[in-house]
Amino acid sequence: MACVGGLANALLALPATAGTNFWTAIGPPGTHNLCCPPFAVVPSSPSTIYAVDGTAIMKTTDGGGHWAEVAEDSNKFDFLLVDPASPATIYAIGGPYRFIYKSIDGGVSWALLAASNGLSPLIEALAIAPSLTTTLYAGSLGVGVLKSIDGGMSWVRVNNGLPGLGSPLAIDPTNADVVYAVSGRGVVKTTNGGGQWRRLPISFPAGAYVEAFAIDPTTPSNVYAAYAVFNDNDALIQSGVFKSLDSGETWVAAQNPGGLTVVSALAIDPSTPGRIYANTTTAVFMSTDAAASWTPINSYLPTPFVWGLSVDRTGSILRTASPAGLFEYRAAASPPSGTVPVIEYFYAAFDHYFITSNPDEISGLDNDGPTGWVRTGLQFNAYASANEHSAPVCRFFSESFAPQSSHFYTPFPTECVGRIGDRAWTLETADAFDIGVPAADGSCAEALMPVYRLYNNGHGGAPNHRYTTNLAVREQMIAQGWVPEGLGPNAVEMCSPP
Repeated sequence: MACVGGLANALLALPATAGTNFWTAIGPPGTHNLCCPPFAVVPSSPSTIYAVDGTAIMKTTDGGGHWAEVAEDSNKFDFLLVDPASPATIYAIGGPYRFIYKSIDGGVSWALLAASNGLSPLIEALAIAPSLTTTLYAGSLGVGVLKSIDGGMSWVRVNNGLPGLGSPLAIDPTNADVVYAVSGRGVVKTTNGGGQWRRLPISFPAGAYVEAFAIDPTTPSNVYAAYAVFNDNDALIQSGVFKSLDSGETWVAAQNPGGLTVVSALAIDPSTPGRIYANTTTAVFMSTDAAASWTPINSYLPTPFVWGLSVDRTGSILRTASPAGLFEYRAAASPPSGTVPVIEYFYAAFDHYFITSNPDEISGLDNDGPTGWVRTGLQFNAYASANEHSAPVCRFFSESFAPQSSHFYTPFPTECVGRIGDRAWTLETADAFDIGVPAADGSCAEALMPVYRLYNNGHGGAPNHRYTTNLAVREQMIAQGWVPEGLGPNAVEMCSPP
């Protein structure tokens, strides 16, 4: 569905500074779109936003405090998407035939991609695989689903078993081969990169159209689909949200209180996955119980039209667009002072994982240009300081497997001492962060979450370990040949505080 309408002339008395529980205007300074400026937030730097403002591509690096023109928008873009591993790489959809364009210099110059040059006009959806950002999928009204594994330079059709259009698209954050797409009036899924598609068993009401789809970034087995049913005069008859906790194999209808009408976008808070946001054309809603109930959050948000939805990686800032420009909502307070997040990164060249709670390391990996390390979207909590319930985590580093390198973490003194005696490893710190330790049977104290450790068994010529609270990720890694390590039958290594 498209957003239409004129620029609002009667501006609201908006708050001058951002706060919680209300929306504030963040620009661009002059909006000339018929509806809502397309925008994209840089995943690694949430204060950096690109937006189309009339005939110009605008950029802010301070969350909307100041905007600068990057380039003219001669292609009339109505969709922007930033590569999470390369902030200067931006994809766009635009022009009368909705072609795909790409910029590798932060929007200054743009190239028409080969997929759009006669092969696949009328692009309706475009998505980047978070775990392998050179892989993209596009949904076209003309040819269905297309796939690129080289950053959009070449494309192939991946429509085997796919009836009709594949739009919108959603890619599993941990596996570039797992993709969901809307086809006809249902949802289809591929687990082999588009080699074969299978329709999922969702009992939508008769005549329903799927309007939005979202995957939980923390637990990818949890997925959501929003639908709407219209009569012959395009009047809404019914709408709602379905959710699945097993990667789409079984579905239940979430509650649909009055006001939650046609959902155009869904966004899930990565820090609190039970908190979900839904964008209708006239309002934004929030659920704090995984879509069971919804509450409008519209204070100081201009209506009648809002479009697009983005939540930052900390879950603290929500953004949407209206005819009056971009708006920001402080969705949550900062994490509890008693805990710190431990962020997970992935380096595709080594097929290695890395975790850190160090703010300087996090800032460097996120903001110091391309390093090869990208966030997986997963994290867990550690204690902000040592206490009677925690143990310090030793962190080791090794370059003995050059050209690859690796880190190793353990909260167990015996493992720490043993690794100190290994000349292949160097102790970087005896207290990387403080964490709970499981009992001998692998159980964690009440309210603490198990952290599982998995070992790659030396695959690729160098050791690497992955630490996760996500059972689905644990099972996925075991299926790939990784070996569980830790205490108890589930191999628990640490216990994460809430």
